Amino acid sequence: MSTLSRKTETRKTAPPPLHETVLSDNVRRYVELVQQSLELEKRKKEIYSNLSDQEKQSVRHILTEMAEQTIPDDLHVRDVALLLDVTPQMVRRYCAEGKIEAYQRLGDSGKWIIPAAQFFHHPNWPSFLQMREQLKSQSIRIAEKMEKEFGE
Repeated sequence: MSTLSRKTETRKTAPPPLHETVLSDNVRRYVELVQQSLELEKRKKEIYSNLSDQEKQSVRHILTEMAEQTIPDDLHVRDVALLLDVTPQMVRRYCAEGKIEAYQRLGDSGKWIIPAAQFFHHPNWPSFLQMREQLKSQSIRIAEKMEKEFGE
């Protein structure tokens, strides 16, 4: 028997494609929702990229108004890092250099207070607000599950 024959005999067969496996209704519904969510995100990005600057400004204004109740006056370093797509260390550096409006809580403690208003017109602000809302919803669901699990 040649080496090639032995290799093909010991090769594992690939699992069947996902659509051919037997899935529970819950798994199927969840996968469909994820697929729809991905498609919506794609369409949302396409539509946003086709907006004029004035329309984008309107969108940011509306989303900011919607989120005013959930957005604190100040942001944490990690929030600004997510918003700007940089590391928390870079945010601290920007604060120290004055590139970001911020002040330290206790002298030179390294704890920065960063006013949120300066980011309201940042291009990533709508996505940031959406992410915060998702995290808030997720936290509420976890808290509700914990309450049910451990009683009142």
